[in-house]
Amino acid sequence: MQRALVGIIRRTDIRVAYAFMHLWLVWYVIVRRKERNGAYLFHRRRGRNRLQAATDVYRSFYHFGKAIIDRFAAYAGQRFEVVVENRELYYGRVEGKEGFVMLFSHVGNTEMAGYFLTTPDKPMHILAFGGESPVVMANRAKMLERNNIGMITVQPDDMSHIYRIGEVLQRGDVLAMAADRRMDGATVACTFMGTEAQLPVGAFRICRAVKQPVLLVFVIKQDARTYRVLCKQLPPDKDLAVRFAREVEQMALAYPYEWFNFYNFWEGEK
Repeated sequence: MQRALVGIIRRTDIRVAYAFMHLWLVWYVIVRRKERNGAYLFHRRRGRNRLQAATDVYRSFYHFGKAIIDRFAAYAGQRFEVVVENRELYYGRVEGKEGFVMLFSHVGNTEMAGYFLTTPDKPMHILAFGGESPVVMANRAKMLERNNIGMITVQPDDMSHIYRIGEVLQRGDVLAMAADRRMDGATVACTFMGTEAQLPVGAFRICRAVKQPVLLVFVIKQDARTYRVLCKQLPPDKDLAVRFAREVEQMALAYPYEWFNFYNFWEGEK
């Protein structure tokens, strides 16, 4: 099905694909109960009433669908423009000799920056979950490789990625990883959207251990063919998780329909 989707989008304007997405989106919202509830609670936390939050869930899933379509459009050879704000900060780090850590969240579509932003003089390595489908993993690796970006895959019960992280930063390369995708493991409590939420502690521990500069990056969809990159430097200190949560909250409120982390940060809340 995924291979067929690549072939279809190769011959179709993505705006047509966006329009056809409405045919199955209602079914998806109904079936994906866990993700629906996570999105609903997020919109309730930002002050929407029950009806508004329910409507916002549909809008969030629609924007998420567009992000998925854009990914497969990139696999099919279609081009997108990626515009970098804070250019001096971003390219100053990318073109410098020192390695650094790039943190990102699931606000926006960070993967598109990896496909269309080049780093010719400084290899980048993305810490990625290895459980995606073979079609996605193969196309992702192909797209990233041409931009001098490799993947460090994380598999259950395998700690080999820890050693690769050390090697990457010692060479002065870039390590990129999501810091808000919660899986099994240790967490750190932060204030997020007005109440306590649990973030995975792994990314912040790595940043403090390696003592490298930390760049927080968001990639926001601007129009059908354009993404905007916003970045900010954060100190790799003991308050990194708190600062990260604050920055992500501001971006999530500014772009609420590009919040794609559909699980319940506020456990126990209905």
